[in-house]
Amino acid sequence: MRYAAQDLEPAVRDPKKLRRTALILVGIMVFGSIGVLIAYNRKAEKLAEDDRPAFITRLRTDKHDFKLWRQDESEASLLDLAGDVFVIAPVVFEQPEGWRETRRVLLDLKERYGDRDDFHLVTITLDPENEPPAELARHADELGAELPFWWLAGAREESVHKYFKNVLQAGIMPEKSDGKWNYDTSIIVVDRDRHVRQPTVRARKPNGRELNYRNPVRLDFEEAAEWDAEGRSEGLDKTNVETMEEMLIDTIDELLATPAEDPT
Repeated sequence: MRYAAQDLEPAVRDPKKLRRTALILVGIMVFGSIGVLIAYNRKAEKLAEDDRPAFITRLRTDKHDFKLWRQDESEASLLDLAGDVFVIAPVVFEQPEGWRETRRVLLDLKERYGDRDDFHLVTITLDPENEPPAELARHADELGAELPFWWLAGAREESVHKYFKNVLQAGIMPEKSDGKWNYDTSIIVVDRDRHVRQPTVRARKPNGRELNYRNPVRLDFEEAAEWDAEGRSEGLDKTNVETMEEMLIDTIDELLATPAEDPT
């Protein structure tokens, strides 16, 4: 049956029902917000109590393996090191001023962990066209870098640049300007399960009070050295470089003490 429009009567809305519906919706929103806040605070407290190195990303065997040539002209895959702990350092060997502090730290790590077979240093050139295996071998002799502990490695320039930026999450894409390479000099720590890890520090408010969450620390020793040269070590018992190196060693020691869950 059809009705003419003029015969229809407008719906009569019950103000009491409308208020009740509105109150119910407000109650749902309030209690939902409280639940989210409680869950957030619990997560924040859990993270604040978690002193483990921060998880940054994971190197997947099906996507993130990386073929390299090494100082003895042999070819290897980066994830051949899966199951061990290793440090990756991007460098340009013929630009030693760009990784002076990093070099010293790597030599310290060699001295500290050189007798272990489950820890490795991987120094990858960002200028492979000018630093082929023969040049890597020469620099390996200068550093005392011997396989299998310390790899001096290279790959195609485009591939290595993309790998550092897209996979290892470097801060910038390496680029050459006026004959000099500019790149993120941070070193990367990888645990036994191929997780990229970083040490953490408690975040602080401007008034010095600690917050209940932690900040990952990029292990950029060249930048830390610049901060020290500028006198920016307020509030630290040691220099920025010394503090960062202690954090690096603590991180490595903890990862070495942790067995692999998925060594494949």
